[in-house]
Amino acid sequence: MCELFARSQSIREKKKKKLIVDLDIGMGNIEQLMGIPSSRHIVDMLTDHFSIWEAVVSGPENVSFISGGNGFLELFRLDERHIARFLQQIGQFKNSYDFIIFDFGAGLSDEALQFVLAVSEIILLTTPEPTAMADAYSALKMIHAGNPDLPFSCVINQADSVKEGKETWKRLADVARHFQGVDLRWLCALHREAVIQSVKAQKPYLLLHPKAKISLEMRLLARTFIARQGFKSPEASFTRFLSQLKKKWVKPMGGSKR
Repeated sequence: MCELFARSQSIREKKKKKLIVDLDIGMGNIEQLMGIPSSRHIVDMLTDHFSIWEAVVSGPENVSFISGGNGFLELFRLDERHIARFLQQIGQFKNSYDFIIFDFGAGLSDEALQFVLAVSEIILLTTPEPTAMADAYSALKMIHAGNPDLPFSCVINQADSVKEGKETWKRLADVARHFQGVDLRWLCALHREAVIQSVKAQKPYLLLHPKAKISLEMRLLARTFIARQGFKSPEASFTRFLSQLKKKWVKPMGGSKR
């Protein structure tokens, strides 16, 4: 989640409007990491109690967020009605934000996979740890099987050096190319420094330690990403995303009426 804020906050020079939606429902932690409490969360909106606008909280550096909530007494399960309402409500943001970032919990659930398959490109984020690399490769296989046309890029997080980051990427890229025929492009490595202090302080590291290596690397990553987008219309991209997402939900959700 720190990386999500950093990616959002580091594009402030471009005066873009950003929103983070925490979809780790019931286990969300964006409020704690931002150090800002939220009186509404995503479940309030999904159960028809409130409009999605009432769940939006303004954070530092013009980055807004919607909490996933935590401390629920029981597990919240998405059903067809929740999905339909979410898509209807999130569509209201079409002309309000330049970047909307969805954050899911650990792993790749059916719901998360449908969101991923609706995007136009994938940035695979992993660490040099063998277990993390194995998980990243598994995710790549699942996504590639669902949409073979999606391009992949790679960011190595928590690296001790750029050298370690590139070595990790190369091992992963070689396997992806050999077994999946996927060209996994290099983006950057992010150092591990300042992250733990940032979490403890409940303040994003771009604000707490703006001159740290990871802060400089994150700004460079954000600028590189924006430059690569060219002059794409945010509204057109979001409309396409919602259209793809609605199509993909028909099959998994429509066949299991309850």
